[in-house]
Amino acid sequence: MRIPRICFALAAAVLVAGLLPTTALAQGEAKPSLLVLYLDSDGASDKQKEDVLAATMKVVAKYGKYKLLDTPKLDLLDEMVNFECIEMDADCMSAIGKAQKTQLLLYSAFEGGTLSMKLTDVGKKKVLGEYSSSTSAPKITSVVTGKGLVKLFGPLPKKAKLVLVKIDANVEKAEVFINQKRIGPTPLKVKLKPGSYTVSVRKKEFLMVEEKIKIAGGKAFEWKATLKPIPKKKTVVVIPPVTPPPKTKKKGDDDDDDAFYATWWFWTAVGVGTAAAVTGTVLALSSDSDGYDVGTVRFSISPSAAENDAIFYEE
Repeated sequence: MRIPRICFALAAAVLVAGLLPTTALAQGEAKPSLLVLYLDSDGASDKQKEDVLAATMKVVAKYGKYKLLDTPKLDLLDEMVNFECIEMDADCMSAIGKAQKTQLLLYSAFEGGTLSMKLTDVGKKKVLGEYSSSTSAPKITSVVTGKGLVKLFGPLPKKAKLVLVKIDANVEKAEVFINQKRIGPTPLKVKLKPGSYTVSVRKKEFLMVEEKIKIAGGKAFEWKATLKPIPKKKTVVVIPPVTPPPKTKKKGDDDDDDAFYATWWFWTAVGVGTAAAVTGTVLALSSDSDGYDVGTVRFSISPSAAENDAIFYEE
């Protein structure tokens, strides 16, 4: 029975060891929690303590590095008695911070004209920074939020100066989008931090114009978009050829109606030839004394009346 238990213990140890780097990485990426305590002072009013706390949290928030926790109203003397502390050293502050579930604890006190501040790492039970200065009660807030916090947290991040950006287009009231967010119609003036942006200008019935711009500190930046109308589709009208209706043949009609001998010019030529032949015949007969008297000669150039062509003899 011992072997399975040993194996189980080893497997558990390996699993925990494998999870530790991931947990540490996750904690390293998250902002550390910070608890700012009320000013510890017998000479300051509750109103002044509230003002110092509010001003301190406002300035610390500008660093953007910490997760600020809500400050509980603790009686620090009771807390020291509870944790058997003699003074507010690293051990005592770590015990208070651990009870409040914070990673960092900021403590400040004002006694006898001296302001003191301490920043403690709760987990490591270590004071990360200290500040002490002589000041008067009315100046506590300005000293805490000024030299005191700079000493403990470092200089405040400098605010980048905003740059005036002017955007226009060749058409009125075109919509301007910056990083896919609608800003307003042209002509537009807006202040932006230095950096790169994607600007697009849009208007109905026009092709969208989009461009990446880079804004640097200093002079105002100007950019004008040229919008082109959306090409209209051309309508092509196709006139189909006129096809004559098919010729309807009646029953018994000759299939050779379209043959050459059914055309007008064929029968015209036939008629002319016939007339010449008949004329020659008549002349020949009239010269013969023994012949008959010739009557009227009739002929037609119409194919349909060709059978009526004849020579009539007079007795």
